[in-house]
Amino acid sequence: MVVLDTSIIIDHLRRPPTDETLLRRLSARMPKEHIAMSVLSVQELYEGKSTRDQAKEASLLAVVTQYLLLPYSFDIAKHAGKLARELERPIEFPDAAIAATAIEQGAQLFTLNEKDFRDIPELTLYHLD
Repeated sequence: MVVLDTSIIIDHLRRPPTDETLLRRLSARMPKEHIAMSVLSVQELYEGKSTRDQAKEASLLAVVTQYLLLPYSFDIAKHAGKLARELERPIEFPDAAIAATAIEQGAQLFTLNEKDFRDIPELTLYHLD
């Protein structure tokens, strides 16, 4: 399974529908039931002011509802807290939660912001060939 970081979805939504995005490339290689995202990514996406526009919100929902939505559970919260505590550098709350979600699922994380996640030893980042 691959967990999408919010950055992958934002990149996809900002591009014209005819562009080949990383999300389209991943979806062409892997069954959609093997692609997931954290519920925290939904919150991050709705923080963007573009979701005030009904058409843009509809586009966002069309993308988000295609993939498995992973909840933020007690175990994930505990794991995210430990990650944030143990890292040498600060990590944003959503990044810690998304990383912990991927780890708890035994999944790889697909992100455009590898620097935000590179110091997390138990996390495996996904790369398209």
